[in-house]
Order: sequence, then C-alpha cells, then structure tokens
Amino acid sequence: MVTVAIRAAPGPVLHRVVFSSSFALRSVCCAVTLDMMQACALLLFLFPVQVSLLHTELSVPQNVLLEKDLVSQTLSLTWESDSSVFDVEIFRTELGELVLNETVLARVYARTRRWSWSWRSEVPLQCTSHSVHIRARDQHTVSQWSRLLTISGLDLPEKAEAQMYPQDTVVTVGSNVTFCCILPEGQAGEGHIRYMNKELKVTMLSHRTIATSVDNLPASHPTGTNVICSMPANSVLTGAVVFVGYPPGDEGLQCETRDLVSAECYWNKGQDTHLRKTSYQTQYTLNGRRCVEAGRDRKQCRFDQWQDTWTLMAVNPLGTVWLNDSAKLIERAAVHLVAPVNILAVPQMRNATLQWTWSAQRYKTLDMICQVHLTNRGRTHAYNYTGVGLSSVILEGLIPDAQYSVSVCCASLHNFWRWGDFSSPYSVRTKMDRPEAPDVWVRMDSEDTGRVLWKPLSGSASHGPLLGYEVYLKAGEEVGWKSLFLSSNASSSLISLSNSSRNVIVAVAARNPVGLSKRSAIPIPKFQADFPLHGSELVGGGVDLELSWPPWPNASHGYVLEWAPTCCTGLCSVQWVKVPNSNTSTIVQSGSLVEGVRYTFSVFALSHGATVLLQRQHGYGEELVPAQPVGALSAQQSGSSVLLSWDPIPMCNQTGFVRGYTIYPTSASNLRVAQLSDPALTSYSMEPVAPGSYKFTVKACTSAGEGSGATVTIRMESDTDMLVVEILVALGVMSCILIIISIFCYKKREWVKKAFYPEIPGPKLTGDWITPAGPMDVKPPRHSLVHIVESPEWESRKGSLVSAPEEEDDDSANQNIDMDTDSDEPAHLRYYNQLVSDGSHSNHASDSSGASTSSEDSAQTQVTYTGIQSPAPSQGTPSYAYRPQMQPTVGPDIPGAGLDSEPQEESSNVGYKPQCSWQVDSPEAENFSGSLGSPTSVTSSQFLIPESSEENLEPSGSWFQNLLSGKF
Repeated sequence: MVTVAIRAAPGPVLHRVVFSSSFALRSVCCAVTLDMMQACALLLFLFPVQVSLLHTELSVPQNVLLEKDLVSQTLSLTWESDSSVFDVEIFRTELGELVLNETVLARVYARTRRWSWSWRSEVPLQCTSHSVHIRARDQHTVSQWSRLLTISGLDLPEKAEAQMYPQDTVVTVGSNVTFCCILPEGQAGEGHIRYMNKELKVTMLSHRTIATSVDNLPASHPTGTNVICSMPANSVLTGAVVFVGYPPGDEGLQCETRDLVSAECYWNKGQDTHLRKTSYQTQYTLNGRRCVEAGRDRKQCRFDQWQDTWTLMAVNPLGTVWLNDSAKLIERAAVHLVAPVNILAVPQMRNATLQWTWSAQRYKTLDMICQVHLTNRGRTHAYNYTGVGLSSVILEGLIPDAQYSVSVCCASLHNFWRWGDFSSPYSVRTKMDRPEAPDVWVRMDSEDTGRVLWKPLSGSASHGPLLGYEVYLKAGEEVGWKSLFLSSNASSSLISLSNSSRNVIVAVAARNPVGLSKRSAIPIPKFQADFPLHGSELVGGGVDLELSWPPWPNASHGYVLEWAPTCCTGLCSVQWVKVPNSNTSTIVQSGSLVEGVRYTFSVFALSHGATVLLQRQHGYGEELVPAQPVGALSAQQSGSSVLLSWDPIPMCNQTGFVRGYTIYPTSASNLRVAQLSDPALTSYSMEPVAPGSYKFTVKACTSAGEGSGATVTIRMESDTDMLVVEILVALGVMSCILIIISIFCYKKREWVKKAFYPEIPGPKLTGDWITPAGPMDVKPPRHSLVHIVESPEWESRKGSLVSAPEEEDDDSANQNIDMDTDSDEPAHLRYYNQLVSDGSHSNHASDSSGASTSSEDSAQTQVTYTGIQSPAPSQGTPSYAYRPQMQPTVGPDIPGAGLDSEPQEESSNVGYKPQCSWQVDSPEAENFSGSLGSPTSVTSSQFLIPESSEENLEPSGSWFQNLLSGKF
C-alpha cells in the first residue's frame, strides 16, 4: 500500500490517496481533473508496473521501558508496537558517543503484546550513563524515534572517591574484559590502569571515567589477579580483582555398591577450574541432593540406598556440567566387594590352608572369584579361586621352611566390575624338609689333583638350617664310598688320585635337621691342558654371552659349561652351568663376568661314567682399553728409516683382545700415523725419515679403544755409509752400461766401422790416362795462393822450404821473382805432378810408354806441395812453413835446380799417406810440428788442423780400428 498526497493547483487542500498497485494509481490519474495530469504523469513515471510500493506512516513504539542488570551487565528494553522490526541506538550519554546502531528482531510476549530486547555491555554499566531510543521499521519505512531513555552511571560529580569496575568478576580463560576507573573531578586525564604490573592504554568514557581493555586473559592466581588504578605519583587510588578460570570439567560418573545395599558414586575431576575462592568453587548435586563430601580432591558421593539411575550436576560461575550413570542391582552389576577379614593359615611343608570371613551378609550367596597374592623373598605370585561365598582355599607348591606373606581380594564372577579391596597381609611359614641335591662339578688342576666344587644351597633349597655337606669318592672298581663331612660354609674340597685310579666318581650331599639330601654324582673329567682353542673369540660387550657347540651323541646326562679366569693361579673362582642334552647352546649372564678379565670357557659332555671335553674358548664379558703399554719399546736407525720394535703385552695383563697397534710420530708433522691391524707384529719400519730428533708412541688397541702407550725418542743422523754405497752403485751401473756398449760395439764392429769409420781407398788411375812428363801448365788465378808446377828440377833440402814466386803473364815459366817478405801478399804454393814408381820402373821414367804402363799398373800419382811462401816472421816469433807430404830419401840441397831436371828416385815405402800421419823428422821442425801436414785454405796462410805435439803420435783412429778389428 502506498499513500500519496496530491495538492490541486494552487489550493491548500491535500488529497490523500492510498494505492494498492501501479494499476490503481493509473486509474486514479485518469479520473482526476486536468489540473492534476502533470502530477499523475510524474507518478506513473516513478512507479513501474507490477512493483509493489509501500508508503505508510509507522507508529512510534509506545510505553518504552529501560532497565539494567549490574550482575550480568545488561540493558533490557520493553515496548509496545504493531511492527516486528526495530532500530535501536545506544549512546554514552555524557560524550554522546554512539555505542550501538543496529536493526533487531525483538521477542514478543503473547499475553501483553509487549516487545522485549536485551543488550550486554562490554563496559561496566557503573562506569558511565547510557541512553537508548527505538523506532519501528518496515523495510525502507521507519517511524519516528521514541523518547531517549537514560540509565545513570556512577560517575557523578557529587561522589568524590575513586571507584574501579568490575569488582570480583569471574571470566573464562581467553576472554576480553574492559575495566574502568572513576576518578575525582578534574583528575581523569592523569589516571593510569595497571594489570599484572603492566600499564595499559586508557580511553575517556566521560569527564571522570577512564577505561581500558585486556584481551585473551590467562588463568588467574588462586586468589585472583589485581587491576590497579593509580596517579602519576604511583599513589594507588583504587583497584579490583578479576578471577579467570574454566567451567567445570568433571567426567566419568560411576556408581557402584559395596555391600549390595548402599551406593557410592565416583567421577573424575577433569580440568582444573583455577577458581579457589569458596563461592566460586564447583558445587555438586547428585540426584537432587547436595554432595557435601565431594571436596577439592576427592570426588565421590554416597547414598544409603541403591538407585538404578544417577545424575550429577557440577556448577561454577562459568558453567554447568551434567553427568549420568545407570546400573541395576538385580543384575549384580557394579559390585565392588569389600576386603576379607579374620584371615587364618594352617601351613604344612609344601602347602597351606587359608581361611577368612566377610563383613557383608549378602556375600554368602554371591558367585565370586578370589585372588590370593603370595609373596616370598620379594617375588609375588597370584593364584585365582572361584566359588559361591568363597571363604577358604588351599595353597600348593610352597617351599619348605619358607616365609610367605598372603593377601586376598575378591570380585563378582558374573558381570565382573572390578577387583575388591585387598585384605591386610598375613604371614605364614611352612615346615622344614630335606635339602635339595647340590649342583656339583669337578675341576682338575693336574693329572692327579683337582677340586670338587658345589654351589651353596640357597634358603629355598636348603629347606631348613643347613648343617653341612658330605663329599663321597668312589673308583669304578670299588664297592663302597669314601666320605668326608664339611661345614655349611664350605663350597669345595681337594681330591688326589693315584695312578691306578680310573673312572673315579665324586658325589656331594647336603644335611639339615630333617635329614640328608640326595647325592649329586659326577665322573671326574680327564685333565687336558693342551686342548686346542676354538677359533672364535667371545666378546660380550656388556651384554650376555651366548655360546653354542656341536651336539655329542653320547651326552646322555647333558652338558656342562665351565668358565674361569684364564690367568688365575691357586684357588680360582670357577663357575659352571648344566645344560640338558636337548640343548646345544646357553647364555652366560654378563653379571657373572668381571670387566677386562679373560675367561676360558670349556664345554663338557656328560655320559654314564665319563666326562668328555668338547670345546674350549677364550672370551671377555666386556673388553677394556689396554691397562699397560707395550714393553721394551726401542727405536733403531737403519739407513733413512727407523725400525721400531717392542714386546707385546703379556696375555695375563691384557684387558681385551689386542686387535693391533697404532704408531704416532708425535714430533714430526711429515710422518703419518701408522695403523697396524696385525696383533702379532712386534716391529715396524717407518721410512723415509729425514735427519732430526723424533719421538714415537706405540699404543695397543682393543675393541674398547687405545691404551696409554709407550714412547721412545731417537735422533736421526745423516747416513754417510749409504752415500758411499749410492756412489759405488752409481759407478757400478755406469761401468756396466759402458761394458754393455763395448760388447755391443764389438759384436757389431763391422757395422760400426762401416757406419762411423769407413775405409778410405787409395788413389787409383783407371782407364788409359797418360801422364805427361813435363810440368802441367796450370795457371792459377791471379790471387791464388797456390802455384802448380810440373816436375820440378830441384828439390829442397831436408828441413828447408823454397818459396815459388808468382808468375806474371809475360814472364817465362822458369823466371824466379824475389819475394818481398814485408809484403802483405800471401805466399804462393806450387804443385808438382810427380810420377812415382817402384825400383823396377825408375830407369824408365822418361819413357812415355813406360810412363803410360806404370801409371796403369803400379805407378802412383804423387802430389807434392813444394813450399809455402809466408810473410817473414818478426823477431822472436816462430817461423811456420809447410812441409811436403813426401820427403825424398836422399837429395842435395839445390836451391837453383831447373824445372827440366829429372825427379829423384823415391824409396820403396813411399806412398800416399794422410796428412795427419806425417811426422816431423828434423829438429828444426819442432817449432811448427803442430801445424805441418795440415791442410790450409786457399785464401789463408794459417793451418786448419793443428797436429799433436807429442812424439810418435799414433795415427788418428788407430785404436778404434784395432778395437773394431779385434786387434788389442
């Protein structure tokens, strides 16, 4: 419905029309006068078709009442109205601060038709005044606001004292609480609020009130947590206490009966509420009755009469918990029996009769189960018995002369709930009986001596006060036993066997006041000191040792494992354990072995009349590091190495199996630590070690670690003998290499000769080559140093040289030109082609045919260097001259001989020789003997190859040729 007010032009009258839809609006517009057409067109434009518009005036809520509840810090508002939706606004009156502005759905009371609504304030209502008004709402249409109602706070000017709120409030852990402090007039701006000694940020609520909020509060102290309001001078004005805790957390309600008449209910406390103040503690009500016996720690409630259903209510200021339980007594459910009373026992040697009575008469018809706890020497055993109204049982399997403690508890057999209470302990002692047979063993120390050993009987095995032991000895062929009585403190007896004794059996029996026990007999084993050890080594490592052995087919009486200290002398502590023949392994408790002590474990097979040793091993219950170092540690220099030697730790002084040794060079950074894994080593060589002072430490190692170690110091000296040996070795190696090369060259001498020193053939004319008799007309170049002449008619005297001057083009061949000794021109050498023959052809030298024949057969072409013209030496300087290769045997010194003279006859041994083989044979030639015979350059007067100055110099290469040819 929409109400529209239309004013006609220009009159003051308003026409109020109510429309139900746009269609009705359109009909009205058509019916009005033309003066209203413009307004109708505007309305038709504003309201679309099929859209319902509501425009009514809502009435203001009437009879509005405002109340406050300071305990719950809530404001309650009630009013009358036809609407169902309302807008509410709440202000802090003095500062006009809007606290709440929201649309609420109120609750209506059918009888009075009044609406109600409540609001809980986070700020205590005592802190400042609050004002509230309300209006009705229908979608977008609202009524006028109601009259503003105010609830006054306590921040009034006439109250001069300071105030703090809330006081003694109780909140849940994790809550947020706002505290306010009302201060005297004019002091609000200087106030401070502290919580748990921490100053908090405050805000102004009014001219006299400051407030602060604390978030996520932790559990408070048992007496609560203080909130302090103070001034800048730390003067406390006022304060409050807040209690922070939890609602009740009780759970697990269980009700039971003890006597089949009354009831007792129990429950668990659950989480602590942290509320210690009496008025804030949890209160309990069971089936509408207050449980006064339920205290802080004990949560129980008792009823004199059993009820099938139980309801428990737990309440504290923060919450309430409801717990329920149900059980029917007629089904004998939830029965918790009381403890038996008047217990009595009648003991025998190995059993006892136990009796008791019940305080509840209804137990006589109850089918129950009882449990008897029997304790002896700290060990407790439980035995169960059943019956209707059970009040006596028989205890069996008891030990004679033993003290027992007995206690009994019972429960309902059907619909078992829980065990009842235990009776008070009752002591009972059984009667004495004969002792048990002792555990006997024999250890032989030699072929004919040994000891009989037995384990002392415990109190449970002696069955009474032990008087002593009787030891019996009998050989196989004897009929009776030889006995010996020993005191109760004895645990061994020496035995001695004769050489004729064989198959000796030993037996031991114990005696107490009742009588003698059975005899424990065992055949004496054969002494075997050299029995080989088993390969493996036993190491317990602090835990029990497990030993196994191969089965023995004749072990009808089982096996015996014996262990004793290996290095023990005299009366050793020998231990043993007997194993049935069905087992071939056993465990040795680590507590029976001393740490670091080597034990010998021996396995024996027991048969009728014989004891056979099967296996023997060494072992440790737990290895320790070596208790002492290696002995006699020494260090010796051997060349550039150090030889360390030591004595191993004696076996009896070892505290574990030696696994090896570790060598530490404590004063040499360039030497590495040596790890020796062979325990049998007693020496070690460290090399190379430079000269200097060194310290070495040798430590023995077990599986537990290294021992203390022994230390030795050595100073390394330089090894001169070794240096000489190295030099001699080097020389020997070089000699061997040279010998090998020489042998190789000797074996390959033909190849070496051809490769390095081939044979030089002599000059030989081939073909029809006729040598002319006259000199060869060979004209050297102008500046040549050598002049070649044919058939000189003169020869120099022995030891003299003739200079041949250079010829001019227009001079005759025989004209001699004096040489200027001071000239810088080089000397000239003349070459003669001589025909040399043996004695048979010397007379036919001038014959051309003879010359031709001799040149083809036996003649040799002789090249002669007649002389070298050199510059005249200065005074004091030796004169050097060239000497011809071939010297005539005889001949006058003809300085002026002509060119056409016949050559002198040569000796038969004259032939071609290398220049190096030419020898000086005149004393005058000593000054230049080192140069004669050397070839010279055609442009130089100096000799190229100096000749040795030694006399009788062997020709070059002769020794090597002899070597290659085998001539030595």
